[in-house]
Amino acid sequence: MSLFAANFLLGILVQFRVVDTKPFRWLHHALFFAVAASAGTAAAWGIWNGEPYGWLLLPVLVLYYFLPKVRAGTVGHAALASFALIFYAAGFVSTF
Repeated sequence: MSLFAANFLLGILVQFRVVDTKPFRWLHHALFFAVAASAGTAAAWGIWNGEPYGWLLLPVLVLYYFLPKVRAGTVGHAALASFALIFYAAGFVSTF
């Protein structure tokens, strides 16, 4: 979840031109790969151990499939990332 939060915040900062990532554009992509891999691992682990967060992370993986196909900086890209945030939050709350 912390990797997702870092990447989400970076995306917001780039969108509002607070940060310019052109010199290191790879950073957002590397973080996205780490986020997707960790979400897949967490979902599998949660489902395997009967934790509800595992099932809540499955829609995130579907969103991650489509996210690279939607142009960055568009409403669609922001919407997909925001829906992922909602599922992460639901998964986090389900651990209590």
